[in-house]
Amino acid sequence: MTNRETPLRAAWVEVDLQAIEYNARRLTEIAGAGVELMAMVKANAYGHGAVAVSRAALRGGAAWLGVVSVGEGIEFRRAGIDAPILVLGATPPPWARAGVENDLVLAVFSLDAAQAISNAARELETRARVHLKIDTGMTRLGVVPEQAVELARAVSRLDHVEINGIFTHFSMADTPDAFGVAGWGRDYTQQQLARFRDVLDRLEQAGIQPHYRHIANSPAVIDLPESRFNLVRSGILVYGLDPSDDAPRPADLMPALAFKTQVALVKSAPAGTFIGYGCTFRTTRASRIAVVMVGYADGFRRAPNTYGAVLVRGKRAPIVGRVCMDLTMIDVTDIDGVEPGDEVVLIGKQGAEEIRAEEIARNLGTSNYETVTTISARVERKYV
Repeated sequence: MTNRETPLRAAWVEVDLQAIEYNARRLTEIAGAGVELMAMVKANAYGHGAVAVSRAALRGGAAWLGVVSVGEGIEFRRAGIDAPILVLGATPPPWARAGVENDLVLAVFSLDAAQAISNAARELETRARVHLKIDTGMTRLGVVPEQAVELARAVSRLDHVEINGIFTHFSMADTPDAFGVAGWGRDYTQQQLARFRDVLDRLEQAGIQPHYRHIANSPAVIDLPESRFNLVRSGILVYGLDPSDDAPRPADLMPALAFKTQVALVKSAPAGTFIGYGCTFRTTRASRIAVVMVGYADGFRRAPNTYGAVLVRGKRAPIVGRVCMDLTMIDVTDIDGVEPGDEVVLIGKQGAEEIRAEEIARNLGTSNYETVTTISARVERKYV
């Protein structure tokens, strides 16, 4: 390899862009006529690679892109992407000019933020588009429903701001049952939807009718058609992953990501041999141990739990000893022929076996969202 071809690591992520495109197309079909899809591509497109994934989602029919910060939005503009981009997170006043200058639609939930955006738009001799964020029960960003009309009136009086949309975010749409009570989460979701509809009604009475209205996230797109309005936001389903164990993806959506590495060395270890830092694992039989080129600096979790096993030569090999910063040991005693250079699959398919991000998440005690987004930036993304 030349200097320009040599990656940082012998660990990589393969992203199937046709799967991204297909998933976006299916989601637009599910959302229905008159409903636009916003592909959530924040956090480096959930670890899949922001720009390439966004282009694939747009080819599949996504009309909008969703990011969390002005800086993320600027990355797409620099790449030549001119689709509408909504910044769903907070925009500190010093960032307002950059947001407006790059034609980003900015979420607002305070008059101070809206004023800063208006001031920036006036300096640039333009008119900024904003979406009002309502807190209907997430208790995160957003203005509470009781103050929504007052804020909307104040923002609408600003000369250089247009209220282009209004939105909120479900907190339980992927959890129909909770706290041991059947339907608790479903009822809470319906309460959020009712609060949002009430805000829309009161805004209409005040003569304020933002064009875009959106509340549906991935699980609601599938299971709550009455929440679709005219724009839906989907992240995890675009990547072909389950919103939760209680809200599985439609069967035809395709996981787009595979996480892989390769074997560096295979060595024999007699019974009673300690493996790795802290001597936390000791062989109970004559074993063959393979060292693979991935570690916790790559997002391959060390503690308190690990991925558990990986695939090599189409079979599962358990992780033994502690995961190191750059290397991990696996037991390949029961797998014939393993040798340096063999491909090792951490997430994805190999032969008839598959390790899904959802399985890894259960092993780690987290979500598939965290599992894929925390794969390190030093792991090269390869697009299939």
